[in-house]
Amino acid sequence: MVRDGVLVAFGMGVGAVCFAEAADVTDRKLPLRGGAAAAVIADRPDLFGVGRVQVTWSVPTTEKLVALTFDDGPHPRWTPMVLDILDRHRVPATFFMVGEQAQRHADIIRHRRMSQHDVGNHTWTHRDLARTDPDEAYDELFRTHTTLTDVTGREPRFLRPPYGHLSGGALAAAARMRYDIVLWSQQMRERQFRGDPAGQARHIVDRAQPGTILLAHDVGSDDRLVALDGLPDMITGLRARGFRFVTVSELLKPEQ
Repeated sequence: MVRDGVLVAFGMGVGAVCFAEAADVTDRKLPLRGGAAAAVIADRPDLFGVGRVQVTWSVPTTEKLVALTFDDGPHPRWTPMVLDILDRHRVPATFFMVGEQAQRHADIIRHRRMSQHDVGNHTWTHRDLARTDPDEAYDELFRTHTTLTDVTGREPRFLRPPYGHLSGGALAAAARMRYDIVLWSQQMRERQFRGDPAGQARHIVDRAQPGTILLAHDVGSDDRLVALDGLPDMITGLRARGFRFVTVSELLKPEQ
């Protein structure tokens, strides 16, 4: 089932290459065959795992559900702040973690109650997967998968590529890891609402739709704190509109 996204089937020879911005040929490791852009590579069926991958931006549903997601952590300054807010308001979320960050700050995950939250793969080094070939992308995902499984006691099921950038190599690696790819349909606008947490919260609340996947961050420059400072108002405002917060796993359940 395709959820406001696209299902890419490698076994049928169908490939998708998504470039978020223009770049010259050498940067993208072209020609296509064997480079980052290659979605099909002859005589390497091992690269494609189950042979398909689902990409989701949002979920079509009549229920007022929203999945709150945080990228780039964990970090000792920001992640505990986010978890405190979520605990206080009893909101589940999904954390797309960078592997080396999770390894470095494993105590944050182990010493906090994470059972109500999802944890997803955000690569080992926050590397742009649009610039990696299938083997390089797989290494980024596999190292992170192993670390998150060890730290959380659960295997991640989802990939969010850094910057939302995809390539044939990234898609192949996701299929090989049996991941679904989760992007987003709405995001925090920190630069637009500098010094105005209430305005940031209103912006999200006014535009949310059923099935929204919302992007936020628990690492970054201080400018991004405007979104976290407005998080309680955003939670309260969305609930006042009748929205219920769910994890990505819950949002993607077949019955939704």
